[in-house]
Amino acid sequence: MFDIMSWMFCFVTAAVGFLYGTRICWSCGKECSFEVSPAEKKRILKANMPGGFAVYCFGFLVFFSNALDGQLTIIVLSVTSALLLSHFVISMAMPALKRNPSNHND
Repeated sequence: MFDIMSWMFCFVTAAVGFLYGTRICWSCGKECSFEVSPAEKKRILKANMPGGFAVYCFGFLVFFSNALDGQLTIIVLSVTSALLLSHFVISMAMPALKRNPSNHND
């Protein structure tokens, strides 16, 4: 019974962490539009990226602590996964990296 409750707590906490982390990172990437100057883009990224990284890291810490053994392994995997996922989500949300089908020459 305790194992079921701990896995439920792990799943809910990690899922909420991943949802909020994705929301933070996605909105950060969306703010970096074409009209924004590069200096403003750097300021937006510096302001929002650590928040998304921290929320992702917390979600991964909760998940990996329930799934793996070894404190160093859990911390290294959580930090690495959060860093990669936060950068991936921000880059996917940036309008500059999206394909624009209206400019496609046939």
